[in-house]
Amino acid sequence: MATILIFAGFMLFNFMTNMGPNAQTYLLAGEFFPTTVRGEGAGFAASFAKIGAVTIIFLFPILLADIGEQLLLWILVGTSLLGALIT
Repeated sequence: MATILIFAGFMLFNFMTNMGPNAQTYLLAGEFFPTTVRGEGAGFAASFAKIGAVTIIFLFPILLADIGEQLLLWILVGTSLLGALIT
Protein backbone atom coordinates (compact mmCIF):
# COMPACT_ATOMS: atom_id res chain seq x y z
CA MET A 1 0.00 0.00 0.00
CA ALA A 2 2.87 2.38 0.79
CA THR A 3 4.33 1.85 -2.69
CA ILE A 4 0.98 2.62 -4.29
CA LEU A 5 0.63 5.84 -2.25
CA ILE A 6 4.17 6.94 -3.14
CA PHE A 7 3.51 6.24 -6.81
CA ALA A 8 0.16 8.09 -6.70
CA GLY A 9 1.80 11.06 -4.98
CA PHE A 10 4.57 11.14 -7.55
CA MET A 11 2.07 11.04 -10.41
CA LEU A 12 0.00 13.83 -8.83
CA PHE A 13 3.16 15.91 -8.37
CA ASN A 14 4.14 15.43 -12.02
CA PHE A 15 0.64 16.24 -13.21
CA MET A 16 0.47 19.45 -11.20
CA THR A 17 3.98 20.51 -12.21
CA ASN A 18 3.27 20.04 -15.89
CA MET A 19 -0.22 21.50 -15.72
CA GLY A 20 0.73 24.80 -14.07
CA PRO A 21 4.20 26.20 -14.75
CA ASN A 22 4.72 24.56 -18.14
CA ALA A 23 1.44 25.80 -19.55
CA GLN A 24 2.04 29.30 -18.27
CA THR A 25 5.67 29.42 -19.36
CA TYR A 26 5.40 28.03 -22.86
CA LEU A 27 1.81 28.23 -24.05
CA LEU A 28 0.58 31.55 -22.69
CA ALA A 29 3.82 33.43 -23.26
CA GLY A 30 3.85 32.40 -26.91
CA GLU A 31 0.34 33.73 -27.39
CA PHE A 32 0.64 37.06 -25.62
CA PHE A 33 4.19 38.37 -26.01
CA PRO A 34 6.44 39.12 -28.99
CA THR A 35 9.53 36.97 -29.44
CA THR A 36 12.04 39.48 -28.06
CA VAL A 37 10.11 40.07 -24.86
CA ARG A 38 9.43 36.34 -24.47
CA GLY A 39 13.12 35.53 -24.92
CA GLU A 40 14.22 38.11 -22.37
CA GLY A 41 11.60 36.94 -19.89
CA ALA A 42 12.58 33.29 -20.33
CA GLY A 43 16.23 34.15 -19.81
CA PHE A 44 15.42 36.21 -16.72
CA ALA A 45 13.32 33.41 -15.25
CA ALA A 46 15.95 30.78 -16.07
CA SER A 47 18.68 32.84 -14.41
CA PHE A 48 16.67 33.14 -11.20
CA ALA A 49 15.91 29.41 -11.30
CA LYS A 50 19.63 28.66 -11.55
CA ILE A 51 20.44 31.08 -8.72
CA GLY A 52 17.78 29.44 -6.56
CA ALA A 53 19.03 25.94 -7.36
CA VAL A 54 22.64 26.78 -6.51
CA THR A 55 21.65 28.68 -3.36
CA ILE A 56 19.51 25.87 -1.97
CA ILE A 57 22.27 23.31 -2.57
CA PHE A 58 24.52 25.26 -0.23
CA LEU A 59 21.91 26.50 2.25
CA PHE A 60 19.83 23.34 2.73
CA PRO A 61 22.41 21.42 4.82
CA ILE A 62 23.21 24.51 6.88
CA LEU A 63 19.54 25.24 7.57
CA LEU A 64 18.86 21.59 8.29
CA ALA A 65 21.55 21.57 10.96
CA ASP A 66 20.53 24.95 12.42
CA ILE A 67 16.72 24.94 12.48
CA GLY A 68 15.88 21.25 12.14
CA GLU A 69 13.98 19.12 9.69
CA GLN A 70 10.43 19.97 10.80
CA LEU A 71 10.74 23.76 10.52
CA LEU A 72 12.73 23.56 7.30
CA LEU A 73 10.04 21.44 5.65
CA TRP A 74 7.33 23.88 6.77
CA ILE A 75 9.35 26.73 5.26
CA LEU A 76 9.62 24.78 2.00
CA VAL A 77 5.87 24.15 2.02
CA GLY A 78 5.25 27.86 2.61
CA THR A 79 7.52 28.98 -0.20
CA SER A 80 5.95 26.43 -2.56
CA LEU A 81 2.45 27.68 -1.74
CA LEU A 82 3.60 31.28 -2.16
CA GLY A 83 5.00 30.41 -5.59
CA ALA A 84 1.72 28.73 -6.53
CA LEU A 85 -0.24 31.76 -5.36
CA ILE A 86 1.95 34.18 -7.32
CA THR A 87 1.77 31.99 -10.43
